[in-house]
Amino acid sequence: MSNVPKINIVKASGEIELYSRKKFRESLRRAGVGKLLINETQARVEGKLKEGISTEELYNLAKGFLAEKHIPAAAKYSLKKAIMELGPAGHLFERYFAAVLSEYGYQTQTNLILQGECVTHEIDVFAEKGDSRYFIEAKYHNSRGIKSDVKTALYTYARFLDIKANRGNKFNLKSWLVTNTKFTGQAIKYGECKDIKMTGWGYPKGESLEKLIENKDLYPITVLPAINHYARKQLSEADIYFAKDLTNFSAGELVKKFDIHNDIALNIEKEAKEFINSL
Repeated sequence: MSNVPKINIVKASGEIELYSRKKFRESLRRAGVGKLLINETQARVEGKLKEGISTEELYNLAKGFLAEKHIPAAAKYSLKKAIMELGPAGHLFERYFAAVLSEYGYQTQTNLILQGECVTHEIDVFAEKGDSRYFIEAKYHNSRGIKSDVKTALYTYARFLDIKANRGNKFNLKSWLVTNTKFTGQAIKYGECKDIKMTGWGYPKGESLEKLIENKDLYPITVLPAINHYARKQLSEADIYFAKDLTNFSAGELVKKFDIHNDIALNIEKEAKEFINSL
């Protein structure tokens, strides 16, 4: 292999670090990209590196090349960004996560109002499974580099205590904090101390948000390059959140049922089939 370019890159947090070929290749490997395509992507991207390039630009270069070569690889590589594209507000992420939980045998409700001892609380997701009932606080971020910190964990636990203190809530309630990004170390430490169930990017090991998605192929519709903001809006209003569900519709049905432009519908049909057949 050629020498690694000594280029400084700017992370979403504003931090500057030296470009790491090892980290770049690992990000592609985790997305299931084959070795040959990793080598090709590395060569293409490194040929366009420049001093001070942002991680966002680096990601876009890689995704653009993967989309030219292999739609399924591009879709898996873009999972984290695809979840952020469920925004800009957090309501769609809440509904998407509720749909994910339903695939794991939970009964879910969104935007439920519960009376606490002191005040009422709007619950992002209320989930039931067996004898357990979970009050879920969904913390959504629509940009990279932002982590859910200990303040979010403190807020979640305070709300949980108020709901649990209301003697009218006669059920085995547990607290659950979910985010589409990473938790800080302090947030994890507090959550473990207070027995808050926590689900985020890369945490906990084996049951992180991306693992819950990958284990049952629950990729959001936004992993497909053809899904624009309008298509996302139309499909989510019909409670269609998973890319695999799009294989149930022909391009003609996407046009007729969801008023999606014909050219976009054709691309969605093609990409959905190609992606799902690769899983």
